[in-house]
Amino acid sequence: MYNPFLNRGKHEKKQSPAYWRSKKQEKKTAKDMDAYRVSGSGSGRTKGDVRKMGVVRIECKATSKLSFSVTRDMLDKIEMAALGSDEIPAICIEFLNDKGKVEREVAVIPYQSLLDLVTRWRL
Repeated sequence: MYNPFLNRGKHEKKQSPAYWRSKKQEKKTAKDMDAYRVSGSGSGRTKGDVRKMGVVRIECKATSKLSFSVTRDMLDKIEMAALGSDEIPAICIEFLNDKGKVEREVAVIPYQSLLDLVTRWRL
């Protein structure tokens, strides 16, 4: 009988390139933002993958597909966590090529947050 916890080596080989990239993405994002990785990727009390307290809360996603869907549920979860701490909620998405290397990085933030950033930049 196959048990993924006992046969970890065999199980891990079946994972997608995006799965293997996820921890590196979180580490890179945290370093770039001078922030920290949330332990358990938000499965505990603190939601999100990366957080800079009082500034931003980030959910990291990666895909090797040509598109990635951002759902209302994803947005609601990161927004509820961030707005309670007066932080900007963001979803950072990495698009990987067929070799698992990052081709493009984008971030999705609420329009009001973008407007606030642009307004501050103009000052």
